[in-house]
Amino acid sequence: MISIITIAKNEEKTIERTILSVINQSAINEIEYIIINGNSSDNTLEIVNKYKNKISHIISEKDFGIYNAFNKGIKAAAGEYILFLNAGDELYAFNTIENILPKLNCNLVFGDIIIKNEKGQKSTIEYDNLDDFELFYKSLPHPSTFIKKECFLKIGFYDETKKIMSDWQWFLKYFKSGGQYSYIKTPVSIFYLGGISSSKKFKKLRKQERKEILNSYYSKKKQILYKIILKITKNNLILKKIKKLLMKFSILEIYENCHKN
Repeated sequence: MISIITIAKNEEKTIERTILSVINQSAINEIEYIIINGNSSDNTLEIVNKYKNKISHIISEKDFGIYNAFNKGIKAAAGEYILFLNAGDELYAFNTIENILPKLNCNLVFGDIIIKNEKGQKSTIEYDNLDDFELFYKSLPHPSTFIKKECFLKIGFYDETKKIMSDWQWFLKYFKSGGQYSYIKTPVSIFYLGGISSSKKFKKLRKQERKEILNSYYSKKKQILYKIILKITKNNLILKKIKKLLMKFSILEIYENCHKN
C-alpha cells in the first residue's frame, strides 16, 4: 500500500484538484490518503470534508511549518511507501499509481515531474543516474518520489528547523548514509509553480538554508569545484565528460542504483 500525504493551508482554490487526482486513481484500493490541514482560515477544510468518505485520515490542527506537517503525515501513515503530493499538485494520470506499483523495487523510487507555470505552459524535469554533483544543485522532486516509511524511521524525519529546503537535506542525508534508489522514466505528478518552494518572496531564506545544508554535506573544496563546473558549462555532453574525469580521480560520489545490483 502507498500512503499519499497532502498538506494544505488556505488552499481553497487548489485543494480539490489534488484530491480528485488521488481518489479517482484506478488503484484506489492500494492507496491510503492522508490530508494534513494546517488550521486553514478559508474553505479548505470544507472542501476536504466534501470527500471525507474517500479520505483515510484528515488531521486539521495548527502546525509549525511544511515539515512539521510532513512529519505528522509520516507518523500517521500505514503504507509501505509514502508519496508527498501537496495541495495544488496532482498525479499525472488516473492510472499513475497502478503503473508505479509493480516498479517499487527499492527503498526510494522516483519518476519524472511535469512543471506548470501560471500561464499553463509545461516543461518536464527528467532524472537518470544520481551522484553528489547532481544533488549539489538540485533536489529530487518529492511529488514524484516514493519513499519507504522505514527509511524515515531509520535515518530520521524532516528537520523542522528548515522552512523550505528540508526535503533536499533529507535526500542528501539518505544518500550520504548509503541509500539506494530506482528511477522510473515516466511522469508521476504535475507540479504547479507559485508555492513557497518556488516563490521569489522566499529567495533569501532558500539561499540561507541551502548554504547551511551544503556546509553540512560538502567540503569547501568540493563546493568551489562544483560551482566552477556549473558556471563554465551548461552543455550536457561536456558535463558528462567532466563527470567521467571526476570519477576517474574518485572525486564524484556515485549513488547506487537498485537496477544495477
